[in-house]
Parts: sequence; structure tokens; C-alpha cells
Amino acid sequence: MIRKTIVAATLLLLTACMAENSVTGRSQFIIIPPSQDAALGLEALNEVKKSAPVVTSGRMAERVQRIGAGIAAVSDKPDLEWEFIVIDEPVLNAWALPGGKVAVYRKMLDNLNDEQLAAVLGHEVAHAVLRHGAEQMSRAQAQNMAIIGLGVLVSSQTEDQQTAQMAVGLGALAAQGFVALPHSRKMELEADHIGTIYMAKAGYDPRNAVTLWQKMAQLKDGGGPPTFLSTHPSDDNRIARLNVRMDEYLSYYRR
Repeated sequence: MIRKTIVAATLLLLTACMAENSVTGRSQFIIIPPSQDAALGLEALNEVKKSAPVVTSGRMAERVQRIGAGIAAVSDKPDLEWEFIVIDEPVLNAWALPGGKVAVYRKMLDNLNDEQLAAVLGHEVAHAVLRHGAEQMSRAQAQNMAIIGLGVLVSSQTEDQQTAQMAVGLGALAAQGFVALPHSRKMELEADHIGTIYMAKAGYDPRNAVTLWQKMAQLKDGGGPPTFLSTHPSDDNRIARLNVRMDEYLSYYRR
């Protein structure tokens, strides 16, 4: 009875929260309504501003805001409450929060030209437009529910608590290695594709999306974890995929 209840509840949750993304056509599992994206993103950004050296004015910030605003304007959601900030730290990173909050770290600005920065911002704008943050949060919550359900199921079948705890641990490891990470890599490649379209529409040569990842490979210190243990695809994989569709991206750029 417990097993049937868990399965039924999981299937009901998955069915109720699957929706087709209007930009990509891919079905997404999202339990967070779009109306909450702006509030979630703003809350998270305010927390960042309390602890990180955030720059919102001056040459660096104006550069990011100019390029970011141009790309957001041609995206599929130009009316989001877009905000582009710089974090003054020597870190090779950028990120997007739900609702259109985007940050770029100073090391990116120090090493990339405007065309390459447009590729970064196109990628992050795409994450926000495609609601990847909400999707990741939703999947994490669903996986936690499934792992808790596994613990309840195993506990109901055995009095050995060590066995039950081991089953929960293995379930969590499997969810991370075979569900969360591969899906995250899929979203990264999706953001590469849509983001390159956006940068091209905004007037930036999409071939610089390739030079971006070539430059990133040079700038990385000590490489990174194997692709199967990483939330991001390898740089070579990204470059190959971009080159396969470059004619498509150039068609947007030349319009």
C-alpha cells in the first residue's frame, strides 16, 4: 500500500507539472509558477548584494548593461524585469536568476571582447527566458521527495536502519549522477543554442560564441572535472555543436 501510494503521488506530481516550453518545444517539469520568478530572482539577488562586491555603475557595469539590454530586447521575453550587474571578483563565471537577473564576474570582463561578452550574456539571457533556474529548483524538490519516499518504502520493508539509510544514500547519488547532472548539461547546451541566436539578432557575430569557448578553455586553471561529473558540457562539445548550426546563427546575424 505504501509503495502504491508513493508511485501514485509521484506520477500525479510529474503529470501535473509538465509543460511545453514555447521557445524550444521541450517538455519541462516546473512546479514554480512564472508569476513567482521575479520575486524569487529579486530575493536571491538582494542576498548576493549583501555579501558580494556588486558593481552597478561605472565603465564595467555600463558595458555589461549596454550589451545585456540589447540582447534582452531581442529575446523571447523582452518584458522581464531585466537587471545586469558586475561582481568585482577575479572569477571566471556568470549566472542568471529567475526573472531576468544576470551577473558577470570581473575576470570575464578583463579577458573577453564585446563580441565574446555578448555570447556570455546571450547564454545567460537564454537561461532566464527558458526558466532553467525554476526547472532546476523543481527537479531538486521532486528528487528530494522521491528520496524521502524511498527511505519510507525501505524502512517499511526492513527493520535494519543501516540498510534503509544506505538505500537513501544510493538513491541520492543516482539522482545526482544520472538525472540532475545530465539534465543540467542539456540545459547548458540549450542556452548555448538559444543564446547564440539572441546575440546574432542583437547584431553580434555568432562566430564569437566559438571563440568564447576557445578562450574559456585557455583561461581555466587546472582544467575541470570529467564531463560525466560536471554540470557543464566540455568546451570541445560546445564548440562542435555551435559549429554544426553556425549557418543558422549567421542567417539571423545577416538579416
